[in-house]
Parts: sequence; structure tokens; C-alpha cells
Amino acid sequence: MLSTSVVYSEPRDVDQRLAVLGLDREVLTTAALQGLAGWASCTQNHPPTYPGTVAWAESTRAIREGLLTRGWTRKNETNLPLVINSDETMAIAVASGDAATGKEEEFPCTRSAKGPKTAEAVRINRQQNFEFMDPGPVIESINTPGRSTWLFLAYRDLVARVLRIELSRPISMSDDGHVDEWAERIIMTAIPFGDNPQLLDDTNANQTPEISIDIQRLS
Repeated sequence: MLSTSVVYSEPRDVDQRLAVLGLDREVLTTAALQGLAGWASCTQNHPPTYPGTVAWAESTRAIREGLLTRGWTRKNETNLPLVINSDETMAIAVASGDAATGKEEEFPCTRSAKGPKTAEAVRINRQQNFEFMDPGPVIESINTPGRSTWLFLAYRDLVARVLRIELSRPISMSDDGHVDEWAERIIMTAIPFGDNPQLLDDTNANQTPEISIDIQRLS
């Protein structure tokens, strides 16, 4: 694990760092809440993977809608939905995190394995991290030089009844495809969601934001 990650967790530091990136907590929190609402609207009659997928989809929609009015653009790159700033120096994708998400002292991973586009983005982020040892300079993602990819992570803690969220810049993936190291983490205040009986056990609710399908022509 990367022990030298730059972590912002104090509200003032979070706000300042987000402002440098052209963001604020409101647009990110709103996106997280929209995802939570989509997840909470599901019932046990839905397929077991659907609640996590709809949470990811609704958060993606909301973060795009919140940023398009600020000059950002949406783009889908091989099943990886992004929102990209006007300078094309920063891209954001939504992903589910594990139980360490939003905890300053721990090392989060993505909940599900990611595909080749995320892997390429992580590789470029890592290269940039070595080139710009200070993570403060404005950012750079995927296969476009000068653009970095960030992941907006969310984790629903059903014991504490809070939604933990962070915006983080990945620089490594495990052998099984989970993002597991970060150059920079911006951790926002956890969002309580109470003891709503509609909220489901999401043990099997992994999201699938990036799918690779091998299509072969029939002879």
C-alpha cells in the first residue's frame, strides 16, 4: 500500500483542494445522495446486482448534470462513463469503494474489478505522479496526454448507517483488477441515512460500470 498518499479530510482543506480542481462538496454530495436514493428505491424483487448498478448509474448521472453547467463535458470511453473539465486536464468516473472508503487511516480499494480503460488511466496517473512528485499541480486520464482520471468512491455502511465518500486519484491496481493505491484522497464528511427498512443488504450488489465483451463472428 502507498503510505505517502496525500489525504485531505478537514473540511477547510477539502474545500480548498476541491476549489483548485473546479469542484465543491455540494456537487459531489448531491451525486452521492442521488445514488443512495436509487439504491434505496430497490426491493428484494429486483435482481441482486441491480441496486448497486442503479446507485452507480444515478451517481454518474447526477455528477454529470451538476458539472455540465460549469463547462464540463460527458464522454463514454469503451463503457467507462466520464465527466471531463473544460481544459481536458481532469476526468471523473464513479465507482463503489470497499469498507475502507472515507477512512483516513485505512487504504480503500474499489469494490469490483475494473476493465482495461481504467487500467490504462491508472497507468497514466502513476506515470504523471512520478513526473510531478507534488500532487498539487493541476491534473492530468485515460489515453489523452495531460489528463488524469479520478474516481468518486462511495461506500454504504449498513452498520453505522452512513454513506462514506471520497474523490481520489488512483495509481495502482491489484492483479485481480481492483484499484488499490492512491496518490491523493479527498475525503468528505460521511452522510447519515438513518434506519430505513427499505435499505437492503447489498452484499452481492457490485456495480458493473466497465464491461469488456469478446464478440466473435460466427462461421
